[in-house]
Amino acid sequence: MTLSPYYTVDEIAEMLHTHVETVRKWCRDGRLEGARKFGKDWFIPRTTIDPPTPQQKPIPLHEQKEPTV
Repeated sequence: MTLSPYYTVDEIAEMLHTHVETVRKWCRDGRLEGARKFGKDWFIPRTTIDPPTPQQKPIPLHEQKEPTV
């Protein structure tokens, strides 16, 4: 199973111990860089939350793949 390059609002809320509506507001306000809305769902790039490891380089937004739903 391949790890998705995106987190969901629910995953971010759980990781940051906050409410899903708070995360949705951050997405709407542009506070989570690269967050994209597809239909009613927001997807947040893992690179926005996870710091790159020394072996990884951040993926520029224009090179990131869109999530498949």
